[in-house]
Amino acid sequence: MALLMSSVLVAGCAGVDRAKRTVPSTVVASEGLPFAIRRVAVEPKTIDVRLSQEVTIQYELTHPANVVIDIVDEDGVVVRRLREDRQEAGPHQMRWDGRDTNEARVASGVYRYSIRADSLVSSNRQSVTYDPSTDTGGEELSPRDFVWDAAANRFRWIMPKAARARLRVGLNEFPHLRTLLDWEPLEGGAQELAWDGLDASGLIRVEEHPERSVKLVAFALAPNTIIVRGELPDPPTNPLTRRQRRQGFSHADHPRATCHEVRFRVEFPGATADAEGRPQLSGVVSVRVWLDEREAVHLVNERFDIMLFVDLTIIVEEGEGSNPYTYLWDTTHIPPGPHLLTVNVLGYADHFGVVTQPVLIGSPS
Repeated sequence: MALLMSSVLVAGCAGVDRAKRTVPSTVVASEGLPFAIRRVAVEPKTIDVRLSQEVTIQYELTHPANVVIDIVDEDGVVVRRLREDRQEAGPHQMRWDGRDTNEARVASGVYRYSIRADSLVSSNRQSVTYDPSTDTGGEELSPRDFVWDAAANRFRWIMPKAARARLRVGLNEFPHLRTLLDWEPLEGGAQELAWDGLDASGLIRVEEHPERSVKLVAFALAPNTIIVRGELPDPPTNPLTRRQRRQGFSHADHPRATCHEVRFRVEFPGATADAEGRPQLSGVVSVRVWLDEREAVHLVNERFDIMLFVDLTIIVEEGEGSNPYTYLWDTTHIPPGPHLLTVNVLGYADHFGVVTQPVLIGSPS
């Protein structure tokens, strides 16, 4: 049965290529018409570069013009430039194959295209640019008809337009237990996502918990965006290449290289493991949390909290996390036997992380 999820929170330099193909056009009368680029569209919206897929950018000119289309990444770098030196008034198209100036496949992500046309009419030497990303995109969206279909193990919803979306599951007021979508770019329209009902560790059946919380948030992408899949991006060497325009939870303005859920690991120094690989703990033990080294400096500067839970019950909240962070856990108050230790790292810019570790508590000494 499908249940409505009422708890949802809605919230460069590049070389130049000749266009691969131009649609033969019929010259249209341009007398008296303002010089413009009209009827712009892209098909398809999403490509997979592993499959050598291409996008077709369609547009119409009111005057003969030289045309340049720039493909730009989310840091504002032009990765590819397409050009036609003369196009008559009328409909046209250019194709992009998902490759950069060096013919390498671009990384997965969101790219935008801008079109510049320089008029060839001697009496009207103007230039016009189509780039709606300068004043569109980034607004918070309200996904519609969001339901959990338990019989099919699927979330289903409708995205009003192309967007980046994040979907988290956990319990009310914490802990956070799993991120199913981490600002994934999605097209507008019907969406569905498989979920096995488990947390990130596969040990907690979140689906059946009475305090289950599901939170879907999304922000719109500009109309002139292309979603690319297939090639994983390289780890950022300088993750702060783009300046935030606003502070807080405005994920549309966060640098994409750092706008993701927190990655970290949990260690138990000096502990031995049982046959199942569970740390065997007794007395007062050290629990050490290490941030991913690629994002540690950024996250420490941003500030973050750390929360520890035993069997989903909080035991400590540290308001000023450090890296590494060490907590001295007195296990003498925990009944002997197997338990689950869940650690949440909560960035102040609304980036969370979770690790759940099965442990074996020994008898108090």
